[in-house]
Amino acid sequence: MTTTYKNIALFLFLLVFGNLWAQENVGSHKINLQIPEVALINVYSNSAVSLGNSSVIEAGDPLNFEDANNSVWINYSSIIGSPSQPGRDISIRISEGSIPDGVKLYVKVAKDMGAGAGEMGKPISTTQELTENPLTIITDIGSAYTGAGANKGNNVQYTLKLSDEPNTYAKLDFDQSNTLVINYTLTDN
Repeated sequence: MTTTYKNIALFLFLLVFGNLWAQENVGSHKINLQIPEVALINVYSNSAVSLGNSSVIEAGDPLNFEDANNSVWINYSSIIGSPSQPGRDISIRISEGSIPDGVKLYVKVAKDMGAGAGEMGKPISTTQELTENPLTIITDIGSAYTGAGANKGNNVQYTLKLSDEPNTYAKLDFDQSNTLVINYTLTDN
């Protein structure tokens, strides 16, 4: 026999009889992978919001109510179940206190600052009047996080203005100065 045939015969022998002698041991276990549902919101401000602090300097001049504050940031973390829960919204409302006669409080929300990742919500694009009725300010939040603290998430701007109703200035009363509590709510849509 030639060397080539000997090598082929040896290979076939080892292939057939090697499989008879080899034993295969297999062990297994399961790994349970879980992604939790997450729905968290935080409203961050490094100071109390104060509006209407201007004063009249010259006799005969009106009080200027064009006062704005944008020191509030909305931070959120969200993990949704896309077939069962396509997204979340954030709404805002006055939960305690009342707005003094003659003035109105408005809110506007900027787009996400980009410090997080995921499917960020869409903020309202215009300035809206804030009342005790819930106002949706961010829609279609998916699985996402914004980052925590100032300059992360969505910036909120509050604006206090003189009402455009007739005889508004006559309704102003300094005894109606008030502290409001504003609630932000993250809900499934």
